[in-house]
Amino acid sequence: MDDYSVIGRSLFKKETNIQLFVGLRVQLSTGEQGVIDSAFGQSGKFKVHVPGGLSPEAKRILTPVPKKRGRGGPGEATRQEEGTERPEPPLHVTLSLTFKRYVFDTQKRMVQAP
Repeated sequence: MDDYSVIGRSLFKKETNIQLFVGLRVQLSTGEQGVIDSAFGQSGKFKVHVPGGLSPEAKRILTPVPKKRGRGGPGEATRQEEGTERPEPPLHVTLSLTFKRYVFDTQKRMVQAP
């Protein structure tokens, strides 16, 4: 989204109550640490706030590459121009959420190490 926010997906199921996880820390595979901020949409996506901001390398990886459309009609093969390079495959950034849940805790809290 911007320099301090990231949208995460595929960590929670659609029916998961994300409010239980708000405020927990996550680690990005690029090295930044963030905090789960809120739910985003209804399909299990969520917002992560990165207090220190994203590094330029992380921004480059997370910025979507616009898809180029061919001008050929249906059924026509689109020709690739000579001299153009194929874009490198997109790199994926993973989010890690680690917490402990104690068996005999009556409040059933999720605890993270400091």
